[in-house]
Amino acid sequence: MGPTASGKSDVAVQLAARFGGEVVNSDSMQVYRYLPIGTAAPTAAMYEAVPHHLFEYREPDDECDAGAWAREAAAVIQGLMERGRVPVVVGGTFFWVKALFEGLSSIPPASDDARKSVMEDLARLGSREMHSALAQVDPVTAARLTPGDSQRISRALEVYRTTGVPLSEYHRNPPVAGLRAPVLRLILSTDRDVLYARINRRLAAMIEAGLVDEVSAVLARGFPRACRPLRSSSFVPVIEYLDGLIGVEEMASKIAQGHRNYAKRQLTWLRRETGTLIQAGDIDAAIASAGQFLGR
Repeated sequence: MGPTASGKSDVAVQLAARFGGEVVNSDSMQVYRYLPIGTAAPTAAMYEAVPHHLFEYREPDDECDAGAWAREAAAVIQGLMERGRVPVVVGGTFFWVKALFEGLSSIPPASDDARKSVMEDLARLGSREMHSALAQVDPVTAARLTPGDSQRISRALEVYRTTGVPLSEYHRNPPVAGLRAPVLRLILSTDRDVLYARINRRLAAMIEAGLVDEVSAVLARGFPRACRPLRSSSFVPVIEYLDGLIGVEEMASKIAQGHRNYAKRQLTWLRRETGTLIQAGDIDAAIASAGQFLGR
């Protein structure tokens, strides 16, 4: 675990290579196809070094929630353990990690019709209007979400439109863990100024690698602008640039700010986590902790 741009993918690959492991994704954006640059998916060299699971396997218009992913991840991890392989779970979507190892309340899956209607309304009305709509049917959930959190607002509305029951009511149910297993949590730590510099360097590399063309190609495939990955901070400014609403410098500035805001939220979450702190880039410390945990 660690904030965005802290080097999680590299550490995961090195740990998997060292201990006979395989990498399992827990990043909610890296599950999507066609967007490896903007989601900072593993490189070709990383994929070749060790087996990877649950990366780039869903279509951009597929809404993958924490519960669905946790069930898939649990099955993958169980299979790895049965084969004597070490699962190395990596990603910045800590809520998904919580769903896997600690569990979530049981929530029915959203219907295709509900997802489609929410996606259409979001594209037409925007996140703030959708937040107001959620407040009318599920004020408890709306109160804990910011008006700009389009992903969680959409998820809550999808559940309500599918079942007629507010998401907050389902959250009253006792959680059910997707997997029960001993877990070593390695938390990558770095100075905030250093992290922001890493974010800026990574963004420059993304743009140089063809981020704009990547988004343009996804839109050309016919995927809607309101699909989940394109609502993230990596892609909204790119669409604004493609529409001629902003210039390339403002696009880059908005993406960088979005990534910094995301990092702040991650750092806040990580302060509540119990785990082994590892200085970002200190692979020797990561290997030592993993070796002790595995008894090797």
